[in-house]
Amino acid sequence: MLDRPDLPEVLRHAEWIWPDNCGWDNYNAYALFRKAFELPAVPAAAPLFITADQSYRLYVNGRYVCRGPARGFQSHWPYDEVDVAKFLRRGRNVLAVRAHNPGQSNFQYVTQGHAGLLVAAQWGKTRVVTDRSWACRRQAGVSKNTVPTSLQLFPQEHIDARIEVSNWAAPGFDDKKWAKPGHARRFNAMPWSGLEPRMLPMLTEKKIEAARCVGVGEGVCAKDYRTTRDAAWTRHEEDKTHRPAQSSASRLKVPPTGTGRFRSYLLDFGRTVVGCLTLDVEGARGGEIVDSLHVESIDEKTLAPHLKMPAWCKMAFANRLVCRAGATRHEFYHPFGFRFAVLTVRDSKVPLRVHVGLKWQGYPLPRDGSFTTSDNTLAKIWETCAWTQQCCSLDAYVDTPWREQAQWWGDARVQAWNTFHLTNDARLFRRGIHCIASQQLPNGLTYGHAPTMAHDCILPDFTLIWMLTIWDHYWQTGALEAFRAHREAVNRALGYFRGQIDPRLGLIVYDPRYWLFLDWTDIYKDHAPTVYNLWLVLALERMAALFRLDGDGPRARELEQWSAKTRAALSKLFTADGLLRDGVKPGGALVPTASVHSQTLAMMAGLRGGNACRMLERVLLPHIREQMSFKARPSSYWITYVFTALQERGCATDVLRYIRKYWTPMAEHGTTWENFKPAPGDWSLSHAWSAHPLYHLMQTIGGITQTAPAWKEIVFRPHFLGSHGGAVIPSPQGRIESHWERSKDGRVNVTLALPKGVRARVECPGRQPLRIAGRIQAVLG
Repeated sequence: MLDRPDLPEVLRHAEWIWPDNCGWDNYNAYALFRKAFELPAVPAAAPLFITADQSYRLYVNGRYVCRGPARGFQSHWPYDEVDVAKFLRRGRNVLAVRAHNPGQSNFQYVTQGHAGLLVAAQWGKTRVVTDRSWACRRQAGVSKNTVPTSLQLFPQEHIDARIEVSNWAAPGFDDKKWAKPGHARRFNAMPWSGLEPRMLPMLTEKKIEAARCVGVGEGVCAKDYRTTRDAAWTRHEEDKTHRPAQSSASRLKVPPTGTGRFRSYLLDFGRTVVGCLTLDVEGARGGEIVDSLHVESIDEKTLAPHLKMPAWCKMAFANRLVCRAGATRHEFYHPFGFRFAVLTVRDSKVPLRVHVGLKWQGYPLPRDGSFTTSDNTLAKIWETCAWTQQCCSLDAYVDTPWREQAQWWGDARVQAWNTFHLTNDARLFRRGIHCIASQQLPNGLTYGHAPTMAHDCILPDFTLIWMLTIWDHYWQTGALEAFRAHREAVNRALGYFRGQIDPRLGLIVYDPRYWLFLDWTDIYKDHAPTVYNLWLVLALERMAALFRLDGDGPRARELEQWSAKTRAALSKLFTADGLLRDGVKPGGALVPTASVHSQTLAMMAGLRGGNACRMLERVLLPHIREQMSFKARPSSYWITYVFTALQERGCATDVLRYIRKYWTPMAEHGTTWENFKPAPGDWSLSHAWSAHPLYHLMQTIGGITQTAPAWKEIVFRPHFLGSHGGAVIPSPQGRIESHWERSKDGRVNVTLALPKGVRARVECPGRQPLRIAGRIQAVLG
């Protein structure tokens, strides 16, 4: 059993509870809980500790409070601390909770076969803890027989409001007929052998309205529509086209459809949103069906939703509400990321009034950082990237809120860089590093995302990137805490790579048990790939630096020697004209291609033996200028490393041209994409791994690039595109601000303001480099 000395004492008195048996019939199981208690006075602060396996929604005296917890593992399950003082009152109070357990694992949850709720609070002499005195019941009105909303996520929610009561969370609701928990499991009982704080702030939630209704359709319902397990497939089988319409989407007046027929409304939220749909239906006779389908894009001609079915990811973002007589209000439980919703009303015999809203949710990601430019297109691209990062920041950095909501760690590295240019908050990054380390194979490898049941998503290169993100955390914060916490996990991971060295080559080789990702492109991945080994070199040297900072010189030297040997082995792969080949084949022959990826990482690593100028002039620049076509084209994700290499070598003009060309269509949509040409309804249109122009624009036009841990040193190298530009970086030391403006006589007025503790190397055109602290103003011309 695991116990933390900093655990709130009252939690030790709480018990895990669930209706009936916590290990029985938990597939797509929803449960309701209530507890009444007396409070002699309302305290100034009222911390309440709460968690559930897998999730909960908390209400106090009928008012919604929050949802949680963060994703995690039962061996150290996260709990939330919420101040509920403003919801309490003197005298009788009622806590109410709606909880869910999927009964199966997915791409953010690993089941241990048990469901449970745990609540604890101590306010003066009043103690409230989960035990057998609580009232509870399973929700019979929610169908258990529904399909998952995707291969990676939770089941659809089909709820029959005729069976469920509407006011179950209200203080005056009579719960005397509800049962008591079947049995309670003590604190620290298996499978929840330990608890930990969530490490994150609670998600921000707010109500928003659907922007507009842009289409209306109608037709005959598909066969078996009343008993379907999949409301998305049912809608897919029907006429999906809509005729154009323009009206408010928040309040719909729905004429009778007749039995066996539907009327559908295509709702446009204006840009990608993340949250749970809310429906208020008035005037129903009872039994009317309202289905919702959520997609990222539509066919502009037919106004049909883009949804590829069947597809590998089994996308089925849909829910169902069966109305009770009179008024029905329901907020669906699991959040979706989408731009368009298709609301389909079935079997209505009288006119209905439907109010559509959304409970938006996201990580509190303030815009402390900013970017200014006279170029409206680049300004729009920056805003699109910032919004994409917001949409992909939940209880974890998720690849996309649409299809997977998985914490892919190669993506997370880019997302952390985005975040650090928006706000000085490393908590989401730190939590993710912890999650990845918590699901480590016996041989030391980590999963590509975690928590997960995806045993085919073990990516050795993402394990190397996970190590690099421990360095990134130090680079942002200046603190060794993350490294010290995961030092042994790092050593285990390095042990795996040590065992993968081919002694004849001195390089690590591909392990066919796992998925060597490298990039979404046709790059060489067999036997001894160059890119794989360059990631190893970078990881070894960053880990060596951390070991040395932590006082372990012998371990640092060991890793440096290993890196030197790998560098020597890689140097044998250079061509006669100084380009780096992409690897070694199983028989020992050298791979003939010299990809953009290999040259980029070789330049970033400072690999000796090649010709960096030729790598730049014959590979990177011809690619970015589209003068040559390469077999392995860097994806919209991986191109960030190419941009960085080019920026460091004074090629900002080429980077900005490429960003303008390929990110303008993304900006028109409102979020950045999984790849440059995504297949509608299949590939994601809300992927933050391609939102990196956010920081590239701040580094080029804004001119600010970090060059030391905790931002204590920067290089200021502005690229004067347009009439003005600038950036604000919310560094750990304070705001770093730049601004430049071109005057009518062609000269450029430049300002750079540094907080205390930050020094800058200033490199402006036509001037000798200089080092400064504080504030500088200059006129260039």
